[in-house]
Amino acid sequence: MKKTLILICALVAMPMFYANVSAQDDGRLIIVGSSDSKASLEFGTHMGFGYNIVKADSFKPSNSGEFFINILKLNLYPVDFFGIELGIDYKTLAFTSKEDAFYAEGDKIAKVMPYSQKYPGEITKNFSRLRTNTFSAPLMIKIAADKFKIGAGVEGNLNLTGRIKDKYFKDGKKVKNIDKGIQFNRYSYNFVAGLAYDGTGLYVKYYPKSSSFMPEGSPDINLTTVGVIFDF
Repeated sequence: MKKTLILICALVAMPMFYANVSAQDDGRLIIVGSSDSKASLEFGTHMGFGYNIVKADSFKPSNSGEFFINILKLNLYPVDFFGIELGIDYKTLAFTSKEDAFYAEGDKIAKVMPYSQKYPGEITKNFSRLRTNTFSAPLMIKIAADKFKIGAGVEGNLNLTGRIKDKYFKDGKKVKNIDKGIQFNRYSYNFVAGLAYDGTGLYVKYYPKSSSFMPEGSPDINLTTVGVIFDF
């Protein structure tokens, strides 16, 4: 853990050897460097929305998605058309089912049961949703040509606790139940690739089963995400 923190600090500090501090450049908040320099450190550069393509044996998914927003981004471009970008993002994944219900017992590990079993009696089910909270660090190799950018890389994830939210109707009244502190595997990774033009683009993420964020005993989820990304 200490070695990882030292490496991150070193990467963040590298632009200081190449460029001067600048508060703002072309409408972008650049902490170190400039839009024309080979190295720069930027704050809050982009955000994205994705649709989760979920395959799971234990529940029937519906309307599952991803949201992420960039916090910091380090740009290293030794030449104009080729470079490396390292970011720190906040990311949340939502898995929704309208047929089954997520639940957690004392171990706070998410499991699945039929909605009618979790809420016996006469109710009208709406949805049950499992949500993650994650800090991710995407490391991307990018090729740029004029306003076009194409890139691919890997994203390391620090998974925090999540929550389960259920919504249903009983006796004509809307009922919401929220269970916080749901546990996930602390570390995971996924692959990412994208194509952008003039600050707007498409991306795809693949989550390999060899590095699942779902702990043992929770639903087995095969996940691919496709979405759109927007620069600020």
